[in-house]
Amino acid sequence: MGDEKFLLTLEVDGRRYPLKIKQSEEEAFRKAAKTINDKLNQYRVKFGSNPDLTAQDFMAMTAIQALVENFLVGSKNNTKPYEDTIGFLIKELDVFLKK
Repeated sequence: MGDEKFLLTLEVDGRRYPLKIKQSEEEAFRKAAKTINDKLNQYRVKFGSNPDLTAQDFMAMTAIQALVENFLVGSKNNTKPYEDTIGFLIKELDVFLKK
């Protein structure tokens, strides 16, 4: 249950996209589509008067923004340096306690 796949059709920028996803991922996909549409609308409002920008440009700008946000969040959650430091301290404690 929850891992059964089904067909979900999402609308992004007025176009419908059928996606076969796990049932447990449905909410994340729906939120992603809403966020994309919201960001597209923000770019259209801000830069819509520029005749050189196309729908594809707005989509690319949205994709770039989403990935940058993802990278920034990912780098904040990088626990590897802390794990390395903790490992080093544990080894130091072991050496000290064996004396």
